[in-house]
Amino acid sequence: METLTLQRPFRLWRYGVSHSELLMHGHASAGCDEHVNVLFVDVRAVKLRTLYDPLILQPADEQTRLGLLDFAQVPQRFHAQFLSLALPTPDAEPGFIVCASATVLATASTDRAEVYGWNRDRSRVLHQLDPS
Repeated sequence: METLTLQRPFRLWRYGVSHSELLMHGHASAGCDEHVNVLFVDVRAVKLRTLYDPLILQPADEQTRLGLLDFAQVPQRFHAQFLSLALPTPDAEPGFIVCASATVLATASTDRAEVYGWNRDRSRVLHQLDPS
């Protein structure tokens, strides 16, 4: 996976414990006519700031990846099934997310029903991140 940079402010928006789903939301603005949501599925561990501008999703190097998977208590036999993403920032220690996949979705700013959601029928998939 290549590093993915999303050029707008993103906030931690929702975390659902029952389904282990994390949503980060980038609101539409004057220069961006679509809302962008990043949905992380089967989240096993996180360390996040409340705001990222831009949001950078970077694959962790191998040593960091193994440390994150151990921290998340993912058994070694399942390591290949999870992403270990670093979220670097210029002024602080990077955050991280360990998850099974991440989907970047764009929703029209005029679609009030799905502004903060991830309905694939009403959104357009921009990127799908899965373990390699």
